[in-house]
Amino acid sequence: MSDFLEPRFLAMSLFMLFIAACLFLAMWVSPDLRSGDGFFREGKQLGTVPTGLAVASEVMPTAAVLYLLGTVALSGVDGVILLLCAAASPVLMRRWLAGRLPAARGRTFGEMVTRHLPHGPAKRWVGAACLVAVVPLLIGQLQPLSHAAQLIGLSDPFSRRLVVVLAGGLILACAAIGAARGATMHQIGTAASFLLVAPVMAVMVLLRFDGDIGALLETAERQQGGTGAYLGIGGLFGGGIAGHLDLIAYASCVLLGAAFLPHIVVRLAGAPDARSARKAAGVGAAALCFLVTTAVFLGFGIAALVGREELAQEGPFGGVNLALLATALDGSETGDVGKLMFFIMCSIFLTILASASVLLLSGSASIVHDLGRGGGAEVQPDARRDGGAVRARLAMVGLGVFSILIAALTIDVSPQFWLVLAYTETVSTLLPLLVFSLGKRSIPAAAIKYCVLVTTVINLVLIVFSPLVSGTTHAVFPYADWSMWPLTSPSILSVPTGFLICWAFTRRARADKDAARGGLVVPEQSGKSNDVRTQVR
Repeated sequence: MSDFLEPRFLAMSLFMLFIAACLFLAMWVSPDLRSGDGFFREGKQLGTVPTGLAVASEVMPTAAVLYLLGTVALSGVDGVILLLCAAASPVLMRRWLAGRLPAARGRTFGEMVTRHLPHGPAKRWVGAACLVAVVPLLIGQLQPLSHAAQLIGLSDPFSRRLVVVLAGGLILACAAIGAARGATMHQIGTAASFLLVAPVMAVMVLLRFDGDIGALLETAERQQGGTGAYLGIGGLFGGGIAGHLDLIAYASCVLLGAAFLPHIVVRLAGAPDARSARKAAGVGAAALCFLVTTAVFLGFGIAALVGREELAQEGPFGGVNLALLATALDGSETGDVGKLMFFIMCSIFLTILASASVLLLSGSASIVHDLGRGGGAEVQPDARRDGGAVRARLAMVGLGVFSILIAALTIDVSPQFWLVLAYTETVSTLLPLLVFSLGKRSIPAAAIKYCVLVTTVINLVLIVFSPLVSGTTHAVFPYADWSMWPLTSPSILSVPTGFLICWAFTRRARADKDAARGGLVVPEQSGKSNDVRTQVR
């Protein structure tokens, strides 16, 4: 009987109850199982604050909680730069595109980009690009489950893979049952939990150093080697021109990718008007800026309070460094579950659940609506609604099973590989398509095809021959070396290529259209653009 009263057993029992509560919430808010369209969107408009919190939660898991804390802990200032880019990304979204998104309504990113084109190859090209961005990000979200298993004493590879499969199956079940409404509820819960837990942990870190930020920074630098590079530039990718270019390229990916992912764009496009979209993006930006401010202290706290060997095992993008900090603040050993560690475990699971759920929804929506052979953005007649719901769930299950298996097989692969692949595809392919599709002139089908094809090939080829895949300690193949591209991210080449392709084809299509009509375009006068067309007789 005394074994059942041990703190570790009680904590794990409460954690299982928490998981059961997440499943119950998904069942409680589950939409009509017969409606395929209600599977991918909530059905009614949320308020500005709930939508903003959901947006912050969608950006937060990949940009501010699970990975970038590790960069602050091990690389210092370089990690702070990435965190600031993550905080600035929704600000840029609000000022740049949020106001124009409600005019491009659609269930998927592909429907928004190709709304002026007939359903066909162009839409399928966009759907394929969305999967290239969403699937790696989904795999990267599931990987921390294997590292969390190590914290509770399961260190052998089989047990870690089993945890990924079992926990991933629970997440897939929650996503399939709760659909868009359940994912949104979990996202709001994630944002609320970290808005509560993160400042508390930041205060606890500062209290360990009597509120002296200078002492915190000095201890963090000393724990990470005391060479002076920790509080300078080059701690993540090294010094020199190549290291600085790599930092600029990766920071640009975070800045232009964190808040411009397909599922975030589709959520803001569902706002009733431009003002509501801007206000929701503003709430998300404010919440994320607050969390990033506390995350900076947490990152330096991890560097100062967690052993250097433990951080080195997790790598520069370790997904459970926050749990290691909770263990240090609790004063417990690895494998023990203290009070703070219990809340962090719940928050991390809820974060993975919310993020993976919305990524599963986004990927399966692209499969059903973009890659499928169905047409229009509106709901099909009632006779086809049951089939739509079945296809939606089958697509989600297939995508989820594939991602869970890949995550279980790649438990030792650095999450940086998946993040670079996802963010680079977003900023080099999806962002140019979105920008030009929201312009005054509709983007031609040829621009969509060649932008997706060329930039995706550039990204995949350069990543295969980059230090991410071979030649470094945390590469996919650490004991081989065929790297020829010196930078971690290929975005410095692929992003200009994507925008240039879209610009060239859009301009050519406009010129061909004007020539076919026999028009003559008059330059701008008095701040307005007027097209005067003379009919040739």
